[in-house]
Amino acid sequence: MPLFSSNKLPVDGRLVVITGGSQGMGLSVAKLLASKGANVAIIARNKEKLDRAVGEIRASAARDDQRFVAVSADLTSAGEARRALEEIRTWGGVPDIVWTCAGEAFPGFFKDQDVQLLEKQVRTNYLSVLWIAHAALNIMTQSPLPPQSPKRHLIFTSSVMAFYPLAGYNAYTPSKAAIRSLADGLRQECHLYNIAVHACFPGTIYSPGFETEQLTKPEITKILEGSDEGQTPDEVAKQCVKRLEKGHALAVSSFMGETLRAASWGASPRGNWVWDTIFAWIINIVWLFMGPIMDSEVVKYRKKNGDATFYSTPHGA
Repeated sequence: MPLFSSNKLPVDGRLVVITGGSQGMGLSVAKLLASKGANVAIIARNKEKLDRAVGEIRASAARDDQRFVAVSADLTSAGEARRALEEIRTWGGVPDIVWTCAGEAFPGFFKDQDVQLLEKQVRTNYLSVLWIAHAALNIMTQSPLPPQSPKRHLIFTSSVMAFYPLAGYNAYTPSKAAIRSLADGLRQECHLYNIAVHACFPGTIYSPGFETEQLTKPEITKILEGSDEGQTPDEVAKQCVKRLEKGHALAVSSFMGETLRAASWGASPRGNWVWDTIFAWIINIVWLFMGPIMDSEVVKYRKKNGDATFYSTPHGA
């Protein structure tokens, strides 16, 4: 296989499991991979949405012999995550690719958020990923592929805010940063099993959850997000898959993502090491100015609107 031109994420005829696949980015990923010949299993809670999504995925298939299934499960439970993957293994064999897309955000000032809502975001955004990854790796390693077979893949969906947190998202961002850390650690560990690990970092996605987020999002958060134009779920899926096919360990979906990633590479492997290194030098100089500018926006907002002690976001306690 050519070293630099080959597709690093072949899906034709392979079994792909997508969590959060009933709507938003997860559904768009499922439809895109189905159009490339994948057999697709989606996992989410809502059975009605799952059934509707399977119809859309099937309509996107490249061939009539592809197979699709939906499994209803609450992935915040480790037992449910194992049960869902075992059900899929019985249906279609060991997954070749597992892609976690489930997640949700409830923006608001950290001090105002109910502790149950704080816990909910940790469970939905991180624990659901932790449990499905743990179950998937156990299933994959129990049935290793022959050495010359295409690698299996574990793909996480994080957020650009794992690179640069914003005020108003501090109940959400740490869970997404934890996913980045998990991906970096497992990427190294999974060399033991010949399994590739990646993470995707979308920005604003105009998904069903976006309008809900807007209801509680503080004004200062909207101001800070001003330069992020947002993308449709289909565009995010397209851009992430494009980069994963090139073998990127950290796949972003926009120039904003490229910029934020460049400022926070750390020890993560680069996709194009020459470009990514040069761009990182440039962006680290840019952020000498951009960081203070972003902070000054918050200070200006406080001067204009008063101390945040005296106003709250709608979540309450």
